[in-house]
Parts: sequence; structure tokens; C-alpha cells
Amino acid sequence: YSPVVIRTKSFDAEWMTVEEAVDRMELVGHDFFLFVDVRTDHPSVVYRRKGWDYGVIGLEEQQEAPAKRSRRA
Repeated sequence: YSPVVIRTKSFDAEWMTVEEAVDRMELVGHDFFLFVDVRTDHPSVVYRRKGWDYGVIGLEEQQEAPAKRSRRA
């Protein structure tokens, strides 16, 4: 049980440049934006840092998913 409500959203992947992702993030008014970087072809996120700077986090090649853990009751 979690007292915090966690909302889940899913979106279609969109390939774009980092610059386009920053523009889209500002357009929708969020502090981050998830996209697929056309230069690296990897999932990435741009985010707003303190002082009006921006950052980018990108994932490297995907590795095999670990076996799912069973939940204990």
C-alpha cells in the first residue's frame, strides 16, 4: 500500500534533436521532456536545471532485462 498516488502516462516515442526537445518542454510547461535523440538513437530526457540551464540524460545500449522478482505478500 502506498499513500502517494502515482499517475502513469504513456506516449508514443518521438525522435528529435535536443534543441527540439527543449523547445517542446518549454511549450508544454514541464521541467523535463522524454524523447529519442535522433543523433544517438537512444532514449533521452532534457530537464531544467537551476539558473535557467538545461541538462540532458541519455540511456546507453539496452542490456538484457533482469528476471522479474516476485512480490512477497
